[in-house]
Amino acid sequence: MKKSTFLFVSLLLSFRFWYLSFIPLNRDIFLVLFILWGFLGFIFFPKKQRKSLYTIKYKKYFYWILIGVMISMFNADLFWDQNLLTTLIAQRFIYAFIFLIPLLYIQPSEEDILKALKWISFCTFLVWLLGVFNPALLGKGADDEVVKSQTDFGYYVNGIHFVVFYFYFVVQKYIEKFKWKDFLKATLLFSFLLIYQNRSILIGAVIVVFYSLFRFRSRYKGGLILSIAGILCFIVIYTQEIWLNLIEATEHQLNSDKYNRWKSLYYYFNEYSPNWFTYLFGNGMPSGGNSKLGDLMWNNFTKGIYASDLGMIGMWTTYGLIPLVTIYAVIFKIIYQKKFPLYLKFICFHIIAVPTIFQFWFNPGVYLFIIIFYMYAYHNENNRSIKECYQ
Repeated sequence: MKKSTFLFVSLLLSFRFWYLSFIPLNRDIFLVLFILWGFLGFIFFPKKQRKSLYTIKYKKYFYWILIGVMISMFNADLFWDQNLLTTLIAQRFIYAFIFLIPLLYIQPSEEDILKALKWISFCTFLVWLLGVFNPALLGKGADDEVVKSQTDFGYYVNGIHFVVFYFYFVVQKYIEKFKWKDFLKATLLFSFLLIYQNRSILIGAVIVVFYSLFRFRSRYKGGLILSIAGILCFIVIYTQEIWLNLIEATEHQLNSDKYNRWKSLYYYFNEYSPNWFTYLFGNGMPSGGNSKLGDLMWNNFTKGIYASDLGMIGMWTTYGLIPLVTIYAVIFKIIYQKKFPLYLKFICFHIIAVPTIFQFWFNPGVYLFIIIFYMYAYHNENNRSIKECYQ
């Protein structure tokens, strides 16, 4: 089996096959399949020399996250009367982080990962497009945890963050060496993101596009920028009603103290944690209907207060600072050190700029951070090997 194929299957499992209505598997089954698939990698790919990545130097990121999760689990027991077994079950989806261990063992190349991202991005677009014409295709999961969310054109589809990730790679390609095929591919991907209409996705993508227009070199640059400006003007004018509604809704939400994100932000910063220890190290994952903490979560839902609305900030209230410090330490290293590629810097910048759409409660959010950890380790070791060759 090719490593890119192995990665593509793992992405499919982390996406839960986009909740396609004809695949009646619940999220627990997908979690088991995802973890099992990871450990099958030890069988699929015979052991060779695996000293550089498969070491405690990079495994430690999984261990640090696990330590943070375990501390929050004890907090749920000590301060919220939610017993350890209940929390252990409630937080089960974060155990997907263990996939980092087999990934470090298998050691796919950057080309393998990008090839898998290319395939999954195309499939995600195809599933979204099919959902436009056949909404019943994007049904609820077998455990009914998914409610379809409609935009002005199509439905939200699982895994869009990985499309953005691959889009950033294509942008990097035409920045470094301009080729029409890369530029056109990036244009098509960006058009998809525009039509998709997720504001948090677009913030990062638009900034990267404008950055690329200043950075790339081509004798056609002036004409291309004018053409892009013309096409964007046409799209905006043709779809102005959609964008006006989007802007109006955004202004209304940002100016309203009843906006769910504002309410959630105030609540979780000021009222949720019962003491400084839980404020720093998390309250644990609530188990709805099975504890005082779970009942509080249901009650907050009725008030429009969701930790999920806060993304990474919401992760802090659940699992505390240790997992976040672990993740952001890697993210800042990637951004500030020259040895890491642009596309990796772009996705890390996006996570910092718009933390509310990224999470590691469950897949595919967990898998995104796993790949970022792996790419950090991969480029860190590659750079070190190159330096050693010249010494």
